[in-house]
Amino acid sequence: MSDPYMQGPPQPQYAGPPQQPARARGGNRGTVVGLIVIGVIVALIAVAGYFARQSDPDTATVGDCIARGTGDSVRVVECTSPDSAYKVVGKVEDKTQAEFSASSRSICRPFPGVETAFWKGETGGDGYVLCLAPAR
Repeated sequence: MSDPYMQGPPQPQYAGPPQQPARARGGNRGTVVGLIVIGVIVALIAVAGYFARQSDPDTATVGDCIARGTGDSVRVVECTSPDSAYKVVGKVEDKTQAEFSASSRSICRPFPGVETAFWKGETGGDGYVLCLAPAR
């Protein structure tokens, strides 16, 4: 007869899947720092783009001052800048490079004090002429 209190070796019991260790607080800290770094980089690029566009002659209006750039280029500068060479006294839109080359003097004739002119546009297409007088 068997003893009711004797049941053989203990049977393993199923406890379910193993438990994952608890995540430490701040586990997303790396993600947050990464997002902040990306945000700062985007902001710096935007600020640099803003300042680059400010010196672009495309943004020049009457009264702005111009400095000579490299080659045939110019850039908008503060009129108090020592680089300031010319002041925009007129801007004429929709002129081709050929029109500018043939008659830059007549294009800027309506504007007083013009000493030189600057054309910018696409070769074979329209552009604009900045009529420039000495800054000082």
